[in-house]
Amino acid sequence: MKRIISILLALSIILGLCVPAFATEKEEECNGLPVIIVRGMDFAGLYHDYGTENQRSVLEVDAGEIVKTVFAALGKLVFTFSVDSAMDVVLDYAYSLLEGFSLDNQGKSVYDLGQPKYPLSADNYEELLPGTEFEMGMVRRCIEEFGNGHTYYINYDWRLNPFDVADEINAAVQTAIKTTGHDKVNIVCASMGGIMTMAYLNEYGYKNVNRCLFMSSTFCGAQIASDLLTGKIEITAENLFNTVMNLVADNKILSFLIDELNDFGIFHLLTKVTDFIVENYADDIYERVINPIFGHTLTLWGLCQQEDYDEAVKFMFGDKLEENAEFIKTTDKLQKMMSEKEEFLNKMIDDGVEIAITAHYNAPLVPVYKSASFNGDGILETYQMSGYATVANYGETLGDDYVAKNPEYLSPDKVVDLSTALFPEYTYIIKNAPHVGCSYGTDYSDFLVWLLTYDGEFYAGASEKYPQFMISDSSQSLKPF
Repeated sequence: MKRIISILLALSIILGLCVPAFATEKEEECNGLPVIIVRGMDFAGLYHDYGTENQRSVLEVDAGEIVKTVFAALGKLVFTFSVDSAMDVVLDYAYSLLEGFSLDNQGKSVYDLGQPKYPLSADNYEELLPGTEFEMGMVRRCIEEFGNGHTYYINYDWRLNPFDVADEINAAVQTAIKTTGHDKVNIVCASMGGIMTMAYLNEYGYKNVNRCLFMSSTFCGAQIASDLLTGKIEITAENLFNTVMNLVADNKILSFLIDELNDFGIFHLLTKVTDFIVENYADDIYERVINPIFGHTLTLWGLCQQEDYDEAVKFMFGDKLEENAEFIKTTDKLQKMMSEKEEFLNKMIDDGVEIAITAHYNAPLVPVYKSASFNGDGILETYQMSGYATVANYGETLGDDYVAKNPEYLSPDKVVDLSTALFPEYTYIIKNAPHVGCSYGTDYSDFLVWLLTYDGEFYAGASEKYPQFMISDSSQSLKPF
């Protein structure tokens, strides 16, 4: 017996001496904490009959069908002199194009849709490896930077309850922890991934989170959702002109022609037509397309600004409040989460979780809603992306006489003042950067890695290379403002 005990003791000592060696070897192989990338909205990423030979995208835009619809509408207008008949053609086509996104009054998908899911680390999926743009660029760079098994990619149905997506994020977090042996992860949430990540943090807490990066995100909602849900459809000549000019900005000839057309009043003429349509057919547009397709999209209700929420409920549901009571209970929960975000995130920071926020500006927004004159990155408004900074409208400044509460938080061109933002000390403002950014092989991609790996005091401007205010060029090269 003594001999057996002696052997066991000897083995224990040997194993004990080996543990540090094994730990060192593992540490050398591991380049950092696992990264959970929560992507933004992928409007074209849902499929009917997913995974079968009949798989097809929910959104199938056929140029031929569009031309056919335009001529059919014009035919109705010319031969019947009826704008109503022409609009019927257009609205029927719009509904048929978007019908697949429909949800019932519980916020559940009417159709059985699917999309790719990636429960294992991203390096296990060949289709993710060559990515270059936006979130795909993030995935590729993180795999290369942190090694296999350390990057997880959350692809989800953007229409559904963010609290359901939170379950998917948690599953990835737990898988990453179990697989890598780390007890914490870093989260990168892009665009609509912001509200999904907020739902995860609220539902599951942040004990497993080391750092959270909000990249052009919706952690403070989106004004476009508020305007859509309150009926504020509006197309102005100025916003339309700004959008078109932005699209042709790299072509001097086209830019000149568009500018000349604007001087001749072509955009004012176009908006007279759109004004007529909005004024006379807005109710039809909502009743026949927006309400049945997007009226029960829970994510949009989460993105709706708190000050617009009650108006949105009345506008969208009117005398149908009772039949939508269960749905409204869910939207109330989302609104409660968003209304408490500042207190929640402050507590998270106090408990040791580090955050960074990036917001972009100097691109016009989609010119179909009242607040489209806001500054933005072409997709979302800088005001919400930055956590409520004071931001001049697109093409304007805050004025030469404007005085910021804290001058250090005012952009050099006097367009953005971070003094009013929720977390100015953790917020980066980047002029001219595209929505999300982070394309593979760019300076912005390097910036992402720096945000994930920097080991010093973590605040905006901690690095001379990446100051709080930066400028991006078309290739996403960054430089100090």
